[in-house]
Amino acid sequence: MKIYDFDIKKGIYNFEFDDLTTEKHAHPVVEFISATSGTFTLRAKGRTYENLEFAIIDQNTEHKVVAKSCSVSILLVESYNSQLSDFFDRKGILLKNGVFIRNVHEKREELFSEAYHLAVSKDLKTPADKRINTSIKFIEENELEYKDLLSKLTSQALLSDSRLSHLFKEHIGISIKKYLVWNKLRQAIHLYLNKGTSLTDVSLQSGFFDQAHFSNSFKNILGISPSKAYNSRILQSQNNREF
Repeated sequence: MKIYDFDIKKGIYNFEFDDLTTEKHAHPVVEFISATSGTFTLRAKGRTYENLEFAIIDQNTEHKVVAKSCSVSILLVESYNSQLSDFFDRKGILLKNGVFIRNVHEKREELFSEAYHLAVSKDLKTPADKRINTSIKFIEENELEYKDLLSKLTSQALLSDSRLSHLFKEHIGISIKKYLVWNKLRQAIHLYLNKGTSLTDVSLQSGFFDQAHFSNSFKNILGISPSKAYNSRILQSQNNREF
């Protein structure tokens, strides 16, 4: 695997995999997956799509990817406002049951590239509701467990627990508790990539109870275990560090 981007602030995560097989998982990002050689299989919402060259998977859609004897480029984008959906509308892209499929070689490369440049050049991550945007920033800038975090967020937003929780899920697509886990996971990966911190240390420094808690969260959100990823001798292209 190669990692080309892991930008928490922009919410852009760009990878390249060989022979990828995931477990069922779901993440709060939109996923673009494009085969650079061979084809892959996607399972989502009880359906199986085979011999694919390109797919888009909507955020929080449970899915499984099998890309044996295949190389795939994957772009994960945090999208919490209308700009990405507007892009889809312009391109005539409809995420039916959380999935869009295209196997025209030239068009898929163009779509992947345009989606990447949109994510880089525009702010797709900032929600339209300022209260939710403030909540996201607070989560990212503070290390608090859920109970203490929720009281701080409701105090800032001047909303009840239930109202804030409802608005958060409406704009972000997941609960505050799940977003907290997602934030911890991103921080853990960032620490590993940029500071050479060990797997055990990143799990603790990022607020997980222990390495098992970190591993389970990693697998539930990204579909593979961290140990499997790290043992595959991944090359991180930003600083040419192997792991």
